[in-house]
Amino acid sequence: MVLPPPNVTGKLHLGHALTVAVEDAICRHQRNQGNRAEWIPGFDHAGIATQVVVEKILAKRGKRRQNMSREEFVQECHSWSEKCSAEIRQQLCRMGASLDWNQSYYTLDPKFSSAVTKAFCILEKDGLITRGKRMVHWCPTLSSTLSTQEVNRIDVPSNSYISVPSADGKKRKIKFGQMHLIRYKVVDSDSEFVEVGTTRPETLFADVAIAVHPNDDRYSKLHGKYVWSPVTAGRKLLVITDSAVSIEKGTGAVKITPSHDPLDFDIWNRWKSQNSTSEIEEFLCIDENGKMTNCAENILGIDRFEARERVIEMLSSSDDYKGLIKHEGAQVNICSRTGDVIEPRLTEQWFLDCKDMFIRSAEALKTGQIEVFPEYQSHRLIEWFENQEPWCLSRQLWWGHRIPAYHIPGQEKWIVTADEKEARQQLGDQFVQDQDVLDTWFSSSLVPLVKNGWLEGEQIQIPSLNVMETGWDISGFWVARMIALNLKLSNGESPFGKVVLHGLVRDNEGRKMSKSLGNVIDPVDVLDGISYEKMVERVKESALEQHEIENAVTDLTKMFPKGIARCGPDALRFALLKYDVLATDIPLDVSNVSLDGLHFCNKLWNLAAYYDQLAEKSEVIKDVDSDRLIDVWIMARLSSTVAAVDGHMNKFSLHLALSTLHKFITSDICDIYLESTKKALWSNDIGRIRQARSTLQRVLQPTLVQLNAFMPFVSEYLYERIFSREPGSILFDVVKPSLFIFHRNEELEEAMKLITAVMASVRSTRQKLQLSPKLIFSGILEMKPSDMTPSDIKRLADEVTQTCGLELQKVCREVDEDVKKDFIACPVPGHDAKLWLRIDSESKEAFIDSLKKQLEKIITRQEQFEAKVVSYESICANPNTKPLNALKTKRKAENARKVVENAKEEATRIEHLISSQSK
Repeated sequence: MVLPPPNVTGKLHLGHALTVAVEDAICRHQRNQGNRAEWIPGFDHAGIATQVVVEKILAKRGKRRQNMSREEFVQECHSWSEKCSAEIRQQLCRMGASLDWNQSYYTLDPKFSSAVTKAFCILEKDGLITRGKRMVHWCPTLSSTLSTQEVNRIDVPSNSYISVPSADGKKRKIKFGQMHLIRYKVVDSDSEFVEVGTTRPETLFADVAIAVHPNDDRYSKLHGKYVWSPVTAGRKLLVITDSAVSIEKGTGAVKITPSHDPLDFDIWNRWKSQNSTSEIEEFLCIDENGKMTNCAENILGIDRFEARERVIEMLSSSDDYKGLIKHEGAQVNICSRTGDVIEPRLTEQWFLDCKDMFIRSAEALKTGQIEVFPEYQSHRLIEWFENQEPWCLSRQLWWGHRIPAYHIPGQEKWIVTADEKEARQQLGDQFVQDQDVLDTWFSSSLVPLVKNGWLEGEQIQIPSLNVMETGWDISGFWVARMIALNLKLSNGESPFGKVVLHGLVRDNEGRKMSKSLGNVIDPVDVLDGISYEKMVERVKESALEQHEIENAVTDLTKMFPKGIARCGPDALRFALLKYDVLATDIPLDVSNVSLDGLHFCNKLWNLAAYYDQLAEKSEVIKDVDSDRLIDVWIMARLSSTVAAVDGHMNKFSLHLALSTLHKFITSDICDIYLESTKKALWSNDIGRIRQARSTLQRVLQPTLVQLNAFMPFVSEYLYERIFSREPGSILFDVVKPSLFIFHRNEELEEAMKLITAVMASVRSTRQKLQLSPKLIFSGILEMKPSDMTPSDIKRLADEVTQTCGLELQKVCREVDEDVKKDFIACPVPGHDAKLWLRIDSESKEAFIDSLKKQLEKIITRQEQFEAKVVSYESICANPNTKPLNALKTKRKAENARKVVENAKEEATRIEHLISSQSK
């Protein structure tokens, strides 16, 4: 298994901590089964993300990438990535990640670079990678294309402002959510016009047509005619028809700008495919930096948003601007890296045809060649594979894998090769390599192949990895592409047999972790604790914008007014793994994250301390066999727990595995077994102490080994301390269900369930009657026939029932009538049994006094509600009472009568108890 390579953009957060906890638990469990489990760490160079971070760091030093050579900037990125890699490695070690650092990889190291080049060349040779013009997401601040994952689509209310970066690196507010009405004059007509609504007046210069719906009667006479561009003198625009145009939206007519809008691009291409020629020229009017080009001279070179205002002024002067019209449901695409508004842009890029690969990949999921946990996530992956649009591979960055393509400037011919010598032979000495780099997902999708020796031509292990575990949010961008590329490049062999997709960590308000919200937490801060003041200081020193810093500080003040308390790695892992990690979202209250885990750690320490007490009173001896039922029972429970934990882990239900183990330790071992041995410890019964110590040794050893998967630090420490083992020896201990199967005893386990239910009934009765914990009950257990004899059940019960203040006289199939007269009948929840209780003679007087006090309270309550009934009835009988009030009062009277009836029944029961105990 490989650790999904974290980006070298900064430190890990709690989402990474979840990944580490899940994957480490899976690997450690496999190892304690005696299996070989390799967990391989890696780091992702994270093209765009790293370049953005480094540029922000340079800006603080007064430097700009544009004023540096490519080599100088790349070296800055390398320095930053090395620093982050070291910090991330330290974080991983602090969290207890049992990674094989000898196999560590980096997606920009020489080995990966060779693999990326090899894969690109193979795919290009097979005709799957081609260069062509298509519509892409373009970030003007980065001057680069983006993947869909790096684009946030936000809803924009009418006339609202969005803060976007300016050329000088500062922020400015631009108004969005406006639909501008613009008039286009019909050619050869002085009186006909077409009015069009648009949110982007600045793109009018690149208009090629006006589109209407073919069934819109308002424009039927204009089909095939021309209109004049209102911003470019003498430029004609054709009126075309397309069914994608909405008749109801706006004016029913839309301007077509195929170089700057994906829908327009599709409409225009459909029209061109049905018409042999077009004399209308297509071009861009906004360049790669968001500046105006191919436009009016007074607008040339200015920013696109400033141009919007200038265009409106131009249109107003010619009376072609008709104001604003209603516009609802507006959305804007924002670059997740820079906050800039995405520019849809028709550019020449490298594209990978994924259609056949995606069909093949979907089939691998449907046939079970690759199994997905949870199962419903396989449908999400299949849906991803149904989107068979070409994948834009090129990015206009300096940081990343240079595309292995060469050409002569000014010529269209491109050569794709891994060898520059071949490029020189075909193109001559004037050749240059493509300046663009590849999408980061392309290199990270090759991880299984690279780690499996594909580059060296070694014999590939099938599959490359047993398990691929990651968050569901990148299942499409990473997992799907890994499947597709690996199936293609390894001749149909799947990269992994199983895919496990965990949920996203969210804060206690259900929000996604975000630096600007102040809820992105360094796991080390949870391990060591951090003050509120230090948290605020870090935010203020971050690369966030000033308004984001202010918002983050506000949220920090709300969420962490006292900072974060120290909890240690085991408590953090416990907190993360107690949730169903396969759920879509995992809400985590960081401020209280340590409570349950610390409580459990404390329980483990107390357990070890109790074992030390047993060890002090019994010399070191060989295992002592015991036929006492309580010892046989705890070994049976151990056998069942080992099997249950293994079963849950095999299904990747880590929360159920941890819950099973937690319950076994806290309930079965601590609350039942240890309590049953305390009498022997207090009375210095050496024979019984030896039995208990030996049994506890047999139970704790495999239990701590299984717990090591979830809480490695405390389990390893206690394992070495209790059993005097060498450091790290817990990692070599094997715990398999088959090793404990001979201890299985389902009849005894069921009997103990009955007895614990009896004890719960005693405690419930004691609480209900408000009796002192010192009062001792005598009891008879009446039960239906079972696989265990009444004498065996009594023998087992005698080991534990004293802890709840019960002296069980006997267990029988049926009690006689005298018992029913003198004893209290108590139900045993979940069992076909009845417990008959009686107070022993020494405690009887105190018991009767307690019952009398309760009776007084019940009678007082009864009298109070009887008075309420009389009052309510008098109100209802009053003719002046309004009908609605009378109805409400009648209901109150009915409820009060029920309270009275219940009080009478309870009083009668207690009077009977007093009478029976007074005999």
